[in-house]
Amino acid sequence: MKKVTLSLTLAFCASLLFACQSKDKVMTMLDGISSISISESNSYGGINENYDTTIDKDAIISRVEEVFKNAEGRKQKIDVGTEKPDYDILIRYENGETHGLHLVLGNTGEKSRVMYVGHENNGFNISSEDTKVLKEVLDNQ
Repeated sequence: MKKVTLSLTLAFCASLLFACQSKDKVMTMLDGISSISISESNSYGGINENYDTTIDKDAIISRVEEVFKNAEGRKQKIDVGTEKPDYDILIRYENGETHGLHLVLGNTGEKSRVMYVGHENNGFNISSEDTKVLKEVLDNQ
C-alpha cells in the first residue's frame, strides 16, 4: 500500500512540475480585455503611467491579443540596470484585473520580446510577422 501511495504521489508531483513548465511557453491572457494603454518605457520593473495612447476598439484589441497569445516563452538574461524596454503596456480587463508588460520592439523583419513586469527573465518571443502587426498598431495610434 505504501508503494502505491508513494507512486501516486510522485506521479502527481511530476505532473505538477510539467504543468508549471508549460505555463512559461505561452502568455496567460484573461478573457475580456477592455483596453490596452501604451507608453514609452523608462526602465524595467515598473510601468510609465504617462500613456501615449489607449486602445479600446475591439478589432485592434483582438489583433494585439492574438500577437501576445502567439508569443513563445523563453528564459532570458536582462540587465535591468543598463537595458530598457521600448514600451510599457497596461492591459485592463473587464473584471478590473490588469497585466503590466514590457515590450522590446524589433525592427522590420525582426522578432520582438514581451515580458510581464517583475518577471523580466521570463520573456516571450514575438515573430517578425507579429512584430509587423504591432508596428502597424503603434503607428496608427
